[in-house]
Amino acid sequence: MTNSGIYFEGMLSEQEAKKLPYLETIPLLLEKCRKNYKDHPALCDDTRSLSYGELYENVKRRISLLNELDIPKDAHVALLCRNTVDAMCWLLAIPSSGRVLVMLPSLIDVSTLNNLVKKFAISAIVAEECFIPQTNSLTIPVIPASECGSDTADFEKVGKETTAAIYLTGGTTGEPKGAMLSHGALMRGAKNGTYRPSGEVFDNTTILLLPLSHIFGTVAGFLSCLYTGSTIYGCKDVKSGIMMIPQVKPTLLVLVPGMIELILNITKLKGEGFLGNLKCIMAGGAPISPKLARELKKYNIRLYPGYGMTEGANLTSASIDLDTRPHSMGKIYPNQEVKVVSNELWIRGDNVMQGYYNAPEATAGVLTPDGWLKTGDLISFDDDGFITILGRKDNLIILPNGENICPEELEDTFNTSDLIKDCLVKEERIDSKPVLTIEILPMSDILCNNTPEELSHIIHEEVKRINNTLPSFKQITNIVIRTEDFKRTGALKIDRKNQS
Repeated sequence: MTNSGIYFEGMLSEQEAKKLPYLETIPLLLEKCRKNYKDHPALCDDTRSLSYGELYENVKRRISLLNELDIPKDAHVALLCRNTVDAMCWLLAIPSSGRVLVMLPSLIDVSTLNNLVKKFAISAIVAEECFIPQTNSLTIPVIPASECGSDTADFEKVGKETTAAIYLTGGTTGEPKGAMLSHGALMRGAKNGTYRPSGEVFDNTTILLLPLSHIFGTVAGFLSCLYTGSTIYGCKDVKSGIMMIPQVKPTLLVLVPGMIELILNITKLKGEGFLGNLKCIMAGGAPISPKLARELKKYNIRLYPGYGMTEGANLTSASIDLDTRPHSMGKIYPNQEVKVVSNELWIRGDNVMQGYYNAPEATAGVLTPDGWLKTGDLISFDDDGFITILGRKDNLIILPNGENICPEELEDTFNTSDLIKDCLVKEERIDSKPVLTIEILPMSDILCNNTPEELSHIIHEEVKRINNTLPSFKQITNIVIRTEDFKRTGALKIDRKNQS
């Protein structure tokens, strides 16, 4: 099964489409940016700003520094920085120099850092000055992120299949794996991130709120915005980035649902002016609740949800039809093959990773010899080719009667309630019998304005109402009401495997 691309290509005018060819490598992207946007503002943070022309020269000075330090070509060079201008320049420079970028989360302890340096054969590390003390026990070169070379150096002759970066994935379910992504994969993801309705594509202003160590942040929040000549503001953390919104007045943000909720909560306190010129949000990382979509609509902000995973350069599908298909993640991006095997989505294309670094068994578990990536996501397609994500294959609950339940699908159903802020469905054993349990975090006004007895009655009645709309085997038996939020991952999704 392949996607014709008509859905996405039809979003753009003919003139816009001509400006957005698929570029196979990061150096080609930089050449395009210098040619088309040389004098446009490119990167800003609280200490400096660079035009696209200056960005081009700055990246070449970073490559020069790597050469001066005799860091071998093909070496793994890690980046330990917050979302600063320096970090963005290094993200481009390391793979453009023929070396392999290893993205590290900035919130990392010394022991974990030491382990990752060994696990991923890191030869050097570029660190923001505030993180350099964490590197004191390392025996590899540590490069302050603010440093540049004494001259400029040419880009290395890299190709579409050249490994560009290693992104960590799977750390919430065990030891992190390193997904190896080629230049072609990152750039296919970046190209996919440029598909928006005509008139919303070029010259945006954005704040890079997602960390660059998150593939969605790198691809959609950064590379796609470079592709379209946008101005990108860096920030030290999510909180400070959100508080920049009234001053920066972004037109576009790339967010996960938890961040959208934070922004809307602040807007309710400070007023609509807090949102500045915000016109559209690209969202990923978790399903969008109908409540969140309704709230954004009140402020005339267009929401474009999408779906992807690190192993597929993040951007696999997206939708501009949230109003008519609220539960869909849209259509599969062009230039991917897709098929469904036992309800699991498989994809193949130049966006798919090369494998997990130094982990052949893990790689063989998700990549077939002929290049199909088994996503682990259970999905369905409607007659028009719109995709709905039902849940993760490894979260599937199999009842004694043989019925299969995707907990995420049930959670989506309960999250449509205006009384429920978030929930988690799981299987438990009570009196030696398996039962479906739902943990519910009520909306804050429901929590604050009712006694525990009243709260229990309200939530039990709501679960009963929703149960009556479900098949008997999907109905909830046991209810747990939470008064504190769930433990969450870095992407603000519920950490399903680490709840107390």
